[in-house]
Order: sequence, then structure tokens, then C-alpha cells
Amino acid sequence: MEQLDQLEATFLEEYRAATLLLKNGMVKSSLILFSKALFALADYLIFKKYSLLPKNHGERFRILEIKEPKLYVLLDTLWSTYTDAYTKASGEEATVSFKKAILEVITHDEIFSESIKAILKR
Repeated sequence: MEQLDQLEATFLEEYRAATLLLKNGMVKSSLILFSKALFALADYLIFKKYSLLPKNHGERFRILEIKEPKLYVLLDTLWSTYTDAYTKASGEEATVSFKKAILEVITHDEIFSESIKAILKR
């Protein structure tokens, strides 16, 4: 369970930090952290359901494409926004898209911890 706890802690820290950055008007940094939180959340789901731990984005996407096609489409749709964030200006609507995707993933499956589900109540 140690790995699962680490994935949960990573998600929660990145999500909370992204929320703080967004409140302080740091949209680009917030977008990057929301995207990292989304990927950590996907890794949590993959590890908890399938006992697999992706080593990189490519592996994560391959696993999701086979085992969780709906989530694969969701993450794939946002991928270019994530990669563009490092070189282009980021708008608040892109950040909101990642935040909504996180909420969608949490509601997609019942496997998430109470700490993760608490995000839905905020």
C-alpha cells in the first residue's frame, strides 16, 4: 500500500498547490500543476485497479487506451494543452479544463480514497 499512499499524496499536494496558484493569478504554473495532478490521479487509478505503475506518459496512455478508454480519450484531448503550457501563454479556461477533468476522473470510479473524494466537495 505504500506506493498507493505516495500516489495519493502526490495528487493531493499538486492539486492543492495548483488551486493556490490559481487563486493568486499564476495561471500557467497552476495549469502545469493541475495537469501533473491529473496524471498522478490516473496513475493512482491504474495502480489500484491493475497493479501497474506507468513509468512515463506513453506507458500511461497505452494502459488507459486498453483498460480505461473513456479516461484515455479525456487525457488525450488535454495532452496538447499540457505540452503547449511550457512554451505558450496559458488561459484560465485551459486550467479550468484540467480541473474539470480531475473531477470527472474522481467520479468515474469508486476506487478513490476519501481524501481524494473530498476534492468533490470543495
